Amino acid sequence: MKYSTLQKVLHALSALTIIWLLMSGFYAGLISEDAALKRLIGELNVSVSLSLAPFFLLRLCVSFGRGYGALVGVKNLMPWLVFFVHTMMYVSVVIVLISGVFMMDRPIIFFNVVTFPQPLSSVDMTGLFGRIHTPACGVLAALITLHVVAVIKHQLSGQSIIKRMFS
Repeated sequence: MKYSTLQKVLHALSALTIIWLLMSGFYAGLISEDAALKRLIGELNVSVSLSLAPFFLLRLCVSFGRGYGALVGVKNLMPWLVFFVHTMMYVSVVIVLISGVFMMDRPIIFFNVVTFPQPLSSVDMTGLFGRIHTPACGVLAALITLHVVAVIKHQLSGQSIIKRMFS
């Protein structure tokens, strides 16, 4: 499968942004005890997530249907498994982005330039989305780890996925 320049750019942009968001978010939520640093990471991650959303939406549009069409009539389980994992990564990112917005218990400040009102005022609803957000981030991290392990496995077996992505 050949990847277009747009697909390569969107993949790189998405990957770098999502990895930053997950690593910094887990650091702030699970490791750091510095309240000011937690707040700074939270504010930055809200802005970065909002920046990612339109690019990720474009990525979904560019990628939609590409994988399934190539699988019609394929009887081998592995391509279907790959398609399923990629689809679950996309679904997880969407869930993480949406739950992240709707869990906000204050106005959303975008890089200290624009302020959006808090989407939901119900504490029960923001709490619900907060309870969805954290495990969705865990699922996304697990799927990305599986994806990276698969790329490494293919690299080591002589099937250069990385070369296809960057050539």
